[in-house]
Amino acid sequence: MGDYWASESTTPNPAAKTALTDTQLAAKADDWIDGDREMYDLITDADVNEHEERHITALASGVLTMVTHTANNVAGVSYEIHRLFPASEKRRALIHAAKAMYPHGFTEIRDESMVSGNWLKDGSFEIWTSSSALTNWTTTTSTIAQTTSSPYYKHGATSCKISTAAGTVKQAISNWDDLKRLAGRSITFTIQGWCDTASCLRISINDGATQTYSSYHTGDSAWTQDNPRNDDMYVQQFIDWNPTEITLTIHHEVAAATSYVDDARIIASTIDSPRIYIGNLNLVLNKPHQVLIEPYYYSKQEPWALIHNIRYDQTNGYMYLPSGVSPDYRLRILGNKYLDFYDSSGVVGTDWDDDSIDLDSPQIEILIAQAMIYLCQQRIVPNYTSGEGKEWAQSMAYWQAELRERINRFGMTSQPATVSWR
Repeated sequence: MGDYWASESTTPNPAAKTALTDTQLAAKADDWIDGDREMYDLITDADVNEHEERHITALASGVLTMVTHTANNVAGVSYEIHRLFPASEKRRALIHAAKAMYPHGFTEIRDESMVSGNWLKDGSFEIWTSSSALTNWTTTTSTIAQTTSSPYYKHGATSCKISTAAGTVKQAISNWDDLKRLAGRSITFTIQGWCDTASCLRISINDGATQTYSSYHTGDSAWTQDNPRNDDMYVQQFIDWNPTEITLTIHHEVAAATSYVDDARIIASTIDSPRIYIGNLNLVLNKPHQVLIEPYYYSKQEPWALIHNIRYDQTNGYMYLPSGVSPDYRLRILGNKYLDFYDSSGVVGTDWDDDSIDLDSPQIEILIAQAMIYLCQQRIVPNYTSGEGKEWAQSMAYWQAELRERINRFGMTSQPATVSWR
């Protein structure tokens, strides 16, 4: 845009909250800064006034004057000057553009963390409030950690590490209300487990009257087999017709041990299927393009079978498989996700430090044009003079034409979608 300047302050005389000295600015004419316009600084220094953004009112002999910062701008402060739009407004433009450029730019989703007929919510331990707290499971005493390092996950992208103290990780009706529908059914609870200590890791089902335990993991520092029933990491129980609770618990019983758990499943002995939560995938309109099912347990062969006639609750992010779909098989969900800016933890970013977008050149050119249109629109409003509004309207027309050209040249092609005829 040609409005950007980045530098570092030099020794001030004296230091002030409303001034910043930079000898390099002495080469600029004083009218390079117009205090009547929207010209702002942005402090990028980690030690002084970080992320603060203030309106610049004047430039005189290498000294910027601005609205008051929190602390004095001493020597060595990294800063930026934005002469047309504040940095925060540019950021809003980029965030808006990331979503507005759909369907010409997007992130493809290929998720295999869901299981047909699984009554647990987030049995694959993919949904975390923080790196040490699951959203849909309750942890007692033990310390848990989100794990993404191979070979310590089995299904999806993450697993749950359990360590530090003996304790439990469990899901009950208070975590997921749909579990109450298991009353009067025989259910099977299985997990994929890894543990380095014998007599430590096991699971249980509790309906308030009866609690049934599985056998222990062997503690051989290895994962259970693809079918955990072969390693006795499963438990079966009939749930009372009027249970006082329905709780599925993972027990970590040796404080010094380390366990990893993944792919927890509750499969019921009835033909109806549970709803499956897919809202965490952030699919466009909460609807995938295709859903496929593996041909056999932990299949490593292709192709997977396409599922037709799926119903979606797009408002709340749920998927309902047709009754003919066999339970206890992995699903492959294919679709698109709106682009956004994420920090290193995979969370939507809130600052400039390390946020990034999953987009490469030349699609970046579409993002830039879309952001420029957003910025031009902000200037075609009544609080600007009519002459300026006309100039920005002309600029917007240019960027709209540029956007069409860039879409024609660089726009992405979406995945094929399955059409339902009912």
